[in-house]
Amino acid sequence: MLKKLRLYHIFLFVFIPVFCAAQKHDTLAVVQVVSKKSSPIISAPAQLINTTDAYKTNSISVADAVKHLAGVNVKDYGGIGGLKTIDVRSLGATHTGLLYDGIAVASAQAGLIDFGKFSLDNIYQIELHNSGPSDILSTARAYSYSSLLILKTKFAAEKPADESMVNVKLQKGSFGYTAPSFYLQKKISTTCLAGINAMYQTVDGNYVFKTYENTNIRQQRTNSDVKAYRIETDIAWLLKKDNKINFKSYLYDSKRGLPGAIILYNTSSNQRLNDREFFLQATWKNKLSSSSDLLVSSKYQKDKTYYIDPGYPNSFGKLENEFHLQELYLSAAFSYKLTDIFKVGISSDIFNNKLRRTDVFANNFPEPSRISLLNNTAFQFKKKYFEIAGNVLFTTINEKVKFGSQGRKINAFSESIAFSIQPFKKALLRGRFFYKHAFRAPTFNELYYTNFGNTNLRPEFADQYNVGFTFEKKQFHFVEKLSVTTDAYYNFIKDKILAVPRQNLFQWSAQNIGRTSIKGIDVALHVVFKQWKKLVVRTEIAYTFQEAQDITERTSPLFKSQLPYTPKHSGSGTLGLQYKNASLNYNMLFSSKRYRPGDPVFDNLLQPWSNTDLSFAYNLREKYPANYKIIFEVNNVFNEQYEIIKYYPMPLNNYRFTLQFSLKNKNKSI
Repeated sequence: MLKKLRLYHIFLFVFIPVFCAAQKHDTLAVVQVVSKKSSPIISAPAQLINTTDAYKTNSISVADAVKHLAGVNVKDYGGIGGLKTIDVRSLGATHTGLLYDGIAVASAQAGLIDFGKFSLDNIYQIELHNSGPSDILSTARAYSYSSLLILKTKFAAEKPADESMVNVKLQKGSFGYTAPSFYLQKKISTTCLAGINAMYQTVDGNYVFKTYENTNIRQQRTNSDVKAYRIETDIAWLLKKDNKINFKSYLYDSKRGLPGAIILYNTSSNQRLNDREFFLQATWKNKLSSSSDLLVSSKYQKDKTYYIDPGYPNSFGKLENEFHLQELYLSAAFSYKLTDIFKVGISSDIFNNKLRRTDVFANNFPEPSRISLLNNTAFQFKKKYFEIAGNVLFTTINEKVKFGSQGRKINAFSESIAFSIQPFKKALLRGRFFYKHAFRAPTFNELYYTNFGNTNLRPEFADQYNVGFTFEKKQFHFVEKLSVTTDAYYNFIKDKILAVPRQNLFQWSAQNIGRTSIKGIDVALHVVFKQWKKLVVRTEIAYTFQEAQDITERTSPLFKSQLPYTPKHSGSGTLGLQYKNASLNYNMLFSSKRYRPGDPVFDNLLQPWSNTDLSFAYNLREKYPANYKIIFEVNNVFNEQYEIIKYYPMPLNNYRFTLQFSLKNKNKSI
């Protein structure tokens, strides 16, 4: 079946677009289609997605959208309520940082960010950087991550839309999925713009799956329900030209069941997780002169996590965790243009993280507090056909605890260098290379969690090497635009933090014993064909090869085995057809076999999988100022049973229906 699907995908992505585009085309006005791409003008790999393209891939969250990027492995624990983390180039999810409108989202407790809870409703662009930020006027913290995911809302744009608007959307789908949302933007004055975005989501999540013991029998997933809401407000205040202040408040609250693993006919789970995330942040960006720019950022974040397992076999008859994480953050960045082609930048960040535990098992919890100080120096030399950029970051981390021993003090340098060159003036072919040395500090859980933590842990260090090229060509034969990017890379991680058993299999501890070697190739192809009788055809293909091996101990049976949940071959493809007000999009994801943690034996094997989605959209009215749109989506078209995490089956065939209304007004309030 899988071979047939692959042949079908090849037919869709190659022969149909060529057939459509090879027909005689007229000279009607070109319809602009913006799509995900690897930027050909920066020295390190970067992939971009705007929300228009994200919705074409049947995505409702950031985790859904980035599945289609090369080199990204999303670990999905099943269903809408399951945890979704992002692993870039097998460095580990804890090495991926998230910037939301330019400021990092705190993750000091577990080091993991659930990207499934970030909706696309208020996002206009997603960027994935494998080395560091492309803008030299960035916070020091942005340079500290091995890979960086940047989410930009409409208010983070250099010039937010200077108009009042309202956008109302209602989504209904399988498994009781309901998600109303609205976005309101109001022009308060000639210098002030305000906006509010709110979303509510509810789903029972009890989808049907094929049992592992007998695939002819189907059972229903349980404890997959989610109730969540998000309220986000923004204010953009333009003091004068190139002098702008942004304020943002964010509140996300969810109550969800955690669907358990399906093991030995057991389909039940009664674990619950409540999350509340709140933050206030502000940025001030000011062009001080024709040569100098200033960026000041601040943030207060407070998270609450409550987890309970009422069936845990202990004397209390339950396992309960209630954590409160707090962060205070301040950053200042300054850039100066020495010449027309040479620019330097400096930035300093200081932030404090505190973790409290308040459940019945909280006796003598260390209540750690961490102060981090980051100082960064960066430079950028940029000519028309050549660019070189680099940075040096010095990090100091100090820990304090109320009970017990504290984690070690960390003083560490991390640096990067990247360059690109366009060897031929007329051909848009660019070669590029980057090297980055980065680290990530042990998380609070790894240091202090009961019967697990180890305060002697050292940070993980990662070395990344990348060489690649980008090629772009426009207006030839039946092609409007063609872009190809290819990158080969090698990553090495030392002092990797792994969980190992202590006295017995019920007591584990975190230890610095791991070393991993990752070799890979990322390839991305993007083609927009010339318009033919108002028909626009585009196709995108991304492919990743990774040989990610555990090289910790030569005598171990796992020596040079593939890292858990890392496929050697993975990729995605999309085919989009747009005719007047209607569009049809076909999306495909595939992965080769993987193994869960443990020996690479059959019992730990996860079979290859391929998933196909379809979406149809129609603009009932597309004339300014009002727009009415309907979208119908079918996910897992071929009704294939697959799993990304062992014993966490993904949903079979399901659907989603969207009604959307928007209204804009440039001259007066709505």
